[in-house]
Amino acid sequence: MKTKPKRGRPILYVGGRVPKTVTLSLPLFHRVEAMRGCVPTTQFLAELIEKGLAARTMSDQPVNPSATGDVVPILMPQPDQTVEECVIARWLVRPGDRIEKGQVIFEAETTKAVFEVEAEHSGRLARIVIVEDRWVPVRTPVAYLADDDATLDAWLAANPPAQMEEEVRTDQQGLAQTLSRSAEAGDEAGAVKPAEIKASPAARRLAEERGIDLRTLGPGSGPDGRIVVPDVEKAITAAPMAGSEESVRRPLSPMRRAIARVVTASKQTIPHFYVKATVQAEPALRFCEARKAQTAAGLNDVLVMACAKAVGEFPAFRSRLDGNEVVTRPSANIGIIVAVEDGLAVPVVRGADRMTFEHLAQETRRVIAAAREGKVEGLGEAVFTVSNLGKYGVEEFTAIIHPPEAAILAVGAVRDQAIVQDNTVKPSKALTLTLSCDHRLIDGVQAARFLARLKELIENPGPLDRSATSP
Repeated sequence: MKTKPKRGRPILYVGGRVPKTVTLSLPLFHRVEAMRGCVPTTQFLAELIEKGLAARTMSDQPVNPSATGDVVPILMPQPDQTVEECVIARWLVRPGDRIEKGQVIFEAETTKAVFEVEAEHSGRLARIVIVEDRWVPVRTPVAYLADDDATLDAWLAANPPAQMEEEVRTDQQGLAQTLSRSAEAGDEAGAVKPAEIKASPAARRLAEERGIDLRTLGPGSGPDGRIVVPDVEKAITAAPMAGSEESVRRPLSPMRRAIARVVTASKQTIPHFYVKATVQAEPALRFCEARKAQTAAGLNDVLVMACAKAVGEFPAFRSRLDGNEVVTRPSANIGIIVAVEDGLAVPVVRGADRMTFEHLAQETRRVIAAAREGKVEGLGEAVFTVSNLGKYGVEEFTAIIHPPEAAILAVGAVRDQAIVQDNTVKPSKALTLTLSCDHRLIDGVQAARFLARLKELIENPGPLDRSATSP
């Protein structure tokens, strides 16, 4: 028996050529997978079950690719903890193609954004089992790598994919019938066919569920007139409101459901505490003005840069809990909350602590612009997030931590404030910072020191303009 660490969870491997996977529900969502095949495993499971832990066989889950011979399942990734299912927007490879590790093989879409998926293994793409525009749960096989079709068929016979292929065939037949009927109706009326309308898969799905004809909506609010979920939701709410005083009931959009699930879980499972400080903003405003011609930077860039430097100096603020272990990330990946239609997106500036100020300002503008167009970069990679409501005139607020991060910073509006300096009352510009922390990882003294360092960097931003630190 030997243990082998794996990213995100420990795994116990025990001999056996084609083992089944047993998942044990542990406190704090800590998972241990044990490969059955010898007496010590049975003894190990018995000891855990005696402690009240539930065990269940997950024969429908793919086994470790290294144990599958020449067949490797390609799984739908989970880009963010809020995401439970994704849709394949576009395949970039075809069956029979040779793909390389790191190659982008398909584009997937959530209710928030479109993201690219890279191959984790090299090999021959033997079969695609999930077609475009089909929603599937995360971690579901969408394709397989295999040297030849016969090997794949034998492997699938021994490891049936839990009716997934049957569902795909049913969906394809239903889609063909729908398009056939639509084509006949379109030919008769000379109308645009539904398949020709630019719409996101999420919008199509919602329109179908609510009986909305996409052809009646006109150009959408998405890029290039693409119809997106908010466009369909407006059509749903507008219909009963015309000439009616009755209340309107509608289901939560997928994005609102995801937000509701995450913030509720965060407040219920993370012991939040808050520290607040008022910062003099004039030095940072002058810092931005002096560099405006070169970088077009704003105050938010200073705040993000200051957070990146402080997070780099305080390991607890780039850590997360994984069961009974603390995982500390090496880089300060900073998330920036961006308002989008019907919700929020959190694009991430990766390695912000190793950037120059000019580079960070450019990268911040780029990822924010991409998020507003529906492509959120770095989903789930942030270690610390900044939420700024200053431009809306909000003086101060408290933000909810985005799991599995350890903290989040809420930034208020810059406001005029009188201060006493050298026994003289002087006007100044001030803003309020409120830091929300996970008390399981961060203590009050650590939070106070972090906020004091943040205040120092904002009020004395000169060091932020120096060369990037080495990795």
